Amino acid sequence: MKMQFVRQHWHELTNTNRLYLFIDAILRSYGQVMLQNNPLSGLIFLVGVILGGYSAGKPQIGLACLLAVISANAAAYLYQLNRKAWQQGIYGFNACLIGIALTTFCENSLYLWCSIVLAAILSVFITQAFNTILQQWCLPCLTIPFVLTTWLFLLAAPSLSALTLYPPLATSEAQISGYNLLHLVPDSILGIAEVFLFNSTLAGIIFLTGLAINSLRIAIYALAGSVLAIGVAVLYGGQIAIISQGLYSFNAILTAITLATFSSNQDVKTSLYIVFGIILTVFTQAALATLFKPFAIPVLTMPFILVSWLWLLFNQTLNQR
Repeated sequence: MKMQFVRQHWHELTNTNRLYLFIDAILRSYGQVMLQNNPLSGLIFLVGVILGGYSAGKPQIGLACLLAVISANAAAYLYQLNRKAWQQGIYGFNACLIGIALTTFCENSLYLWCSIVLAAILSVFITQAFNTILQQWCLPCLTIPFVLTTWLFLLAAPSLSALTLYPPLATSEAQISGYNLLHLVPDSILGIAEVFLFNSTLAGIIFLTGLAINSLRIAIYALAGSVLAIGVAVLYGGQIAIISQGLYSFNAILTAITLATFSSNQDVKTSLYIVFGIILTVFTQAALATLFKPFAIPVLTMPFILVSWLWLLFNQTLNQR
């Protein structure tokens, strides 16, 4: 009852005060990273980002992420783009990930902070463009603006000396026999943290809590998707170091959340449809990792995007029957 009162009061504030409305859009931008149109979930995600940055030894990540989200929402408001989409955080969640990614992969400098603002604003234009292109197929643009913008800056960095990349970390070539099933749940939590590019169990728990606050069902799908992705990666001999960091899980988690969110039916066929989507995401991630290895750039969330688009098109066919 008390929570309902707080929500109603917050709704009244956003309807009567532009500052609160802007803050609401910022919080929803954080929530929309995992498709949660809820300012409370967004606030919890924001706390997770701040703590995740500290756990990674880069406390500036929280500020960089917030700067990116504010810049993107300000640009969308200035250009008077779709107001409903703006209020739901659609123009800000890609910028949220961009702020984290550029701060994670690039060395701290004035040029980095300028790049974060620039990239965040560019992501708004890319979001609007893809929304226009994809609306004819009734598909969301998901995180494609984040992926394209981050790739653009990471690929440009070697040619632009002002923006310096951190050297890539060496990964272990551990064998399949080295995986301990007791680590399955902690590693699954790490997968949830990796959605925001953090390798932190605490951050993963916070993000999972943010999901559960808005939808317990979606939180269960996210955790189950992470567990299944780890199982598939282990079964097919993926590198243990990569699996243990949740790097085979985060795309599968996003796929599970997206397919569960856009599926109108809640039956066995729908559950199997989501399971197959998660499995395909693991293989797509492995394939893209091989493809992009010569370019020394991460696959980011591209596997999730490709599989989700394919599966959502298939889902439209199921719904027409």
